Amino acid sequence: MLYRLTFALNKEQIVTTEMISDKEDLVGATEEAFEQIEQEYGPQAALHLVAFSLLKLEDSGDV
Repeated sequence: MLYRLTFALNKEQIVTTEMISDKEDLVGATEEAFEQIEQEYGPQAALHLVAFSLLKLEDSGDV
């Protein structure tokens, strides 16, 4: 699944990126997103986010 991850570390630093997750549910993808933030910005960044958004962009095609 393709997700758009947007989060704010503070008022000046807002990050938007796309991430791929094998999780189809937002709960699992959110866990992966927080792991990604921790890896790239450190564990304190994930604890002190000002804002967080995760949007599913691509569906699996199962209708």
